[in-house]
Amino acid sequence: MFKKADIYNKCKKNYKMVKNIKIYVALLCFLLFLNLALGAENHIISNSDNWRDVFSSVHYANLNGYDSDFLVSTKHGPLLLEGLLKDQKYTIISSDSRAYVLNYKDMMEGADFSDVNEIEVSNANLELIEEMPQINNFVIVGNDYGYYAVSAAPYAVKRKSWIFFADRNNIDEIDNLLDGRDVEEVLIYGNLDREVFDTLEKYNPKTINNGDRFVDNVKIVDLYLGLNPTKQILLTNGEFIEKEIMAGIEPILFTGKENVPDQIRDYIKASDIEVGVLIGSDLVGAATNIRRSTGISVIAKFARGARQNTGAIATVEGLDLFYLPTPVVSLTLHSARYNKATNQLEVTYKSESNVPIYFKGTITYDGEDGQRDRVGDAESVYISPNDYKTMIYDNVVVRNDNLTIDIFTLYGEASNSLDKILESRIEVDVVDVIDGCNLDLLSIKYDKNKDEFEVNVKSLSDVTCYADVELKNVIVDSEETTIGFSGSEKIEPNKKKKIKIPFELTDEDIEKNEYIDVYVYYGEKEDSLTKLIKGKLKLEVKGLLFIILMIILAILIIAILIFLILLWRKRRNEDGF
Repeated sequence: MFKKADIYNKCKKNYKMVKNIKIYVALLCFLLFLNLALGAENHIISNSDNWRDVFSSVHYANLNGYDSDFLVSTKHGPLLLEGLLKDQKYTIISSDSRAYVLNYKDMMEGADFSDVNEIEVSNANLELIEEMPQINNFVIVGNDYGYYAVSAAPYAVKRKSWIFFADRNNIDEIDNLLDGRDVEEVLIYGNLDREVFDTLEKYNPKTINNGDRFVDNVKIVDLYLGLNPTKQILLTNGEFIEKEIMAGIEPILFTGKENVPDQIRDYIKASDIEVGVLIGSDLVGAATNIRRSTGISVIAKFARGARQNTGAIATVEGLDLFYLPTPVVSLTLHSARYNKATNQLEVTYKSESNVPIYFKGTITYDGEDGQRDRVGDAESVYISPNDYKTMIYDNVVVRNDNLTIDIFTLYGEASNSLDKILESRIEVDVVDVIDGCNLDLLSIKYDKNKDEFEVNVKSLSDVTCYADVELKNVIVDSEETTIGFSGSEKIEPNKKKKIKIPFELTDEDIEKNEYIDVYVYYGEKEDSLTKLIKGKLKLEVKGLLFIILMIILAILIIAILIFLILLWRKRRNEDGF
């Protein structure tokens, strides 16, 4: 955006440089002044602690060619004013219930800002679009986490698209807004509620949804480059809003804080990208990884000039970042032991995440010959939220009982996007035991009335067992996914057990899942399930007909019992009792 002084100085400079001023210079100055007269200097300030309001306000500003800022705390209110020009027009978009600063307009006017307007919104995402009747392109993202919105922002600015946050609760309201427009393009980006897909189907939407935010990120970068080819990109992790990453000047590629996902590294190496600008001080370490693994130049933007001078030496301050809600992704090492009876190394992880995650470990240890040997996971391993997972490595022969191992484990939200690192050196407990637990996998059923799977197992041993279940390659919305059971179920000796896993399937999903790959991890120790039984089982479906049959059967049994009781009483009376 051009400020008044910038426009004046640019025109004056051009006039001095070119005595006979050329038509295009005069036209440029005229257009700049016209832009100013039409209100292009409007500066948007978001005043809300709701991340959707902040994102929508900044996106609204970018679509209209306005500059923007946002508050990140109540204390930030007066500090932000230190860096703003007072002779400009400002519009404050304040939440009617969650504003950081009440009456921020009064604060600005008290600080000698002369042209300030303030509007209140209850839902900026649904209300600000009403101010832009010219917008007919839309991107639909989920309503829970913000990284898909951040990834979509540059493309949406270039495509002149409004970004909606959608779920099953507000999709009807979004549909009503779309129904009043001449919709040109709808892009569904990421995994959303089934009701969102069903409602928007009439708009013939494009869809980017691979179940992996890094893969999806690459796809939308391709769309951006189709509109605006460039050799420079922004690098971030999608966990915060910052002015530059929202502006649409360059596309955004995601990177992990610790590890560069394979998809991102391979994409950069195969592209024409030459420069990456990494946003955020927490990601400076990732800049080195990106430069080394891809060969591009990386510039880290992690600070800005201070708005308040505190001395003779110029100081800097952190970037204005509005942090977004993100899933908790954390993996810890619970235990490690070496079983001399089986020559197995048992490494147990504990998920402290609130979403399913995947991990892939490499373990280095001192072998029998004194050399450093390695074992590890050939593929990514699924682990449910707040659950344990024990990995068993066979044929591990060690030199003595004083065993120390080095663990290097990558983990993340998707099987092919392991962007975090767990690194540890730990002494291993040495045991000499045989797990006496033994299970048989009987069947798997799906109860349509309760929206849950039911896996039936039976103990074949005289000891108490614990079991954890995973259903692999289940087709949901035409995509394969893993469904897990959080925790473990106790199974008494020689008893059967029904392990229930809540999950909603449609009739279409059920038809596509005639057989299910069932994995049951089990063992005597609840937090160390060292055995595995698996099978591909036919899915039995329990529906309304089954319930009706059960009710009829129950009624028949009750009727028979009543008949027998009456018959018994009759004979009793006939015998004179």
